[in-house]
Amino acid sequence: MKKRKLLILFVLCCSLLSCEVIENNSRIAFELKVTDDSNQPIPDINTNVSIFRKTNFIPFVLYIQGFKGVSGVGSTNSQGNSTLISLTPDESIDEIGVLVNSDQQFAGTPSNEDYGVVIYQLESIEDKSRIIALPDTVLKRTATLEIEIIDSPSQEGDLAYTITYPTRIQRFQFPEGESETTETIQGTGVPSSSGVLRFNTLQNTIALFNYTITSDIGVVESDTIEIPINQETVAYEFEF
Repeated sequence: MKKRKLLILFVLCCSLLSCEVIENNSRIAFELKVTDDSNQPIPDINTNVSIFRKTNFIPFVLYIQGFKGVSGVGSTNSQGNSTLISLTPDESIDEIGVLVNSDQQFAGTPSNEDYGVVIYQLESIEDKSRIIALPDTVLKRTATLEIEIIDSPSQEGDLAYTITYPTRIQRFQFPEGESETTETIQGTGVPSSSGVLRFNTLQNTIALFNYTITSDIGVVESDTIEIPINQETVAYEFEF
């Protein structure tokens, strides 16, 4: 019975906290159009508006770091259009995000796994009475990049490399348009196990394999290789 009371208190406090970040129960609308690389509309793609505040304090209960809440949900129609009617966050929030093709519980997980996720990050909404038109959104199809590194007995030297590839989550600042869409990993020699590195990425993009081979006399070879991601699975072999 005591655990039940604590659970009810926790849910009540979370509900009150959620209400705090909404301004006078007012509404705001976001409009966007979702297409593929061929400019064809994509129907039935989930869209939602999330609100975020860095820190929140609930008296006598607990301290929550990084609270998130969903304030509006929708999906694209047969023409790829979506209008999100969202509750309007107040001025105390740190960020508003419009998420396209994202699972509501896990922002980095596509709801339609054939496509990537696009997130528009808005630091604030200056005019809360207007409809906000977001840019036309192109969802790229997902892909897997496999890079196999093979140590050849005929060539001596130590390998160091970096791999830069587009992630399945593309983040854009609105309205500035700055983006954060790639990730870079570093490595040396042949990876453990099979020697194959696998990356979740997007089609119709380019991955960069930058490598340097050194020996006792210095750098033997150095180059950057572009790997086109032009199908669902791309396999690339590098021998040194």
